[in-house]
Amino acid sequence: MTIPSPTEKTLYARLGGYDVIAAVVDEFSQTFSTDARMARFVSAMNLERRKRNRQLTVDYLCAASGGPALYLGQDMKTAHEGLGIDASEWDIAMDHVQRAILKLKGPDSEGNELFALFLKLKNQIVERE
Repeated sequence: MTIPSPTEKTLYARLGGYDVIAAVVDEFSQTFSTDARMARFVSAMNLERRKRNRQLTVDYLCAASGGPALYLGQDMKTAHEGLGIDASEWDIAMDHVQRAILKLKGPDSEGNELFALFLKLKNQIVERE
């Protein structure tokens, strides 16, 4: 994680803060959960688990983008271990993330930076090529 200089705004601030990041996560979660190709990840989770995953994702992204959030979840490798996520499933998920970011209609540079936060996690999440 890069710490900005005192005069430089964090990605969190440039994106618009918590509400914008939460909106991206909500949009991504909605489209992801209705994608039949990703059903195996959603069908085994009850509503409480879905809410918890949503909040952990928001907290992670807020903290990773320089916001005042504390992420209390597991590291990404541990959290996704045993799910057998393969590269094609990763690509599908990233397509949903990218569409959620584009829906914000914010500056491309901030959207690209947010997307890059996801991309950095690939080797911790994907278990099979």
